[in-house]
Amino acid sequence: MKLPRNWNRLVRKVMRRCERRCEWRRAEFNMRCGRAATMVVHAGKKDDHAVGNLLGLCTWHAAQKAQLDWEASRFVAIRVRPAREDGGKKG
Repeated sequence: MKLPRNWNRLVRKVMRRCERRCEWRRAEFNMRCGRAATMVVHAGKKDDHAVGNLLGLCTWHAAQKAQLDWEASRFVAIRVRPAREDGGKKG
């Protein structure tokens, strides 16, 4: 993935927005993590560099998100060839 030329400016905007605090939310309590944000990551599409699609995360939650993204990528739909009409015999 190629980052845009203004990536540093986007990082500064996100860090200003989150006040340098992790934006990871616990759904059951609707509470933010609150640790120091050290990284800016994409919340959704990796090619959407809008400030609304970026999150400031602590190292722990950035690693958790990377793990979740990796696990989700393992379950990509596999394309299966349709059965041959001649019963599968070559010939």
